[in-house]
Amino acid sequence: MEEGTTNSPNAGPSILGPFAAFALDTVIVYFCALRVSGTLVSRWFAWVAPLLQIPTTTRSADWYLQHLEWVTMIPALAAGYLNVSRFVPAVFGRRIAAVRSTTAAVWAWIVPTLVLIYKILLYRAPTSVLVGSSMSAFEYFFDIQRVMPTWTNLLASDPVRLLAQMTVTAPFYAGIAYSIGAISFKYNVLTNIFRPEKFEESSHDDDQSTPASPSSSADCKKATARFSHSSSTGSLQS
Repeated sequence: MEEGTTNSPNAGPSILGPFAAFALDTVIVYFCALRVSGTLVSRWFAWVAPLLQIPTTTRSADWYLQHLEWVTMIPALAAGYLNVSRFVPAVFGRRIAAVRSTTAAVWAWIVPTLVLIYKILLYRAPTSVLVGSSMSAFEYFFDIQRVMPTWTNLLASDPVRLLAQMTVTAPFYAGIAYSIGAISFKYNVLTNIFRPEKFEESSHDDDQSTPASPSSSADCKKATARFSHSSSTGSLQS
């Protein structure tokens, strides 16, 4: 009875753990795309650039749009590799940590990709004067706008298209990068890249030295055969 009671609590986390880990990784992906990337860019322009005396002629919002792909993917890649889900409260972290190293984060790209596919299927060529001519769904979502509209210039770019790119395309990039980071963490990609060459050289030397053993064993067999033959001939002569 005691064994059944001790094992029954573990059945819940084993079932709910993968779903909780997948949901948490998906939330982290959207948080990186919608909050972290823009915050990092704004803090760079507000704090780091003036401190380092780096001249900036572009507004932070415009710079963010002009580098949306990399600004979104790099934080998500780091988050996936560093396993930021371990910083959740311990009451959830214990259940999630058991499956974090398996496949939960590897599939974090699914939800953003499904959302993007759904939006592409529902896409209809806009009739706005800002567009000018019809465009494909791929161009609508992946040809990122270069200028952020302001109150003084609301027509700088299409705000509807810009919102779709920031809330649909950016999470797609973040999901792909987050999953790549999780796969890199799982297979220790950085460790293998920055591994010293001594280990490769030593393993290569070991591989070259191992084939010499069969020849040495063959020589021992030949010497033994000669000794036995000489001893047998000596006994016959005597």
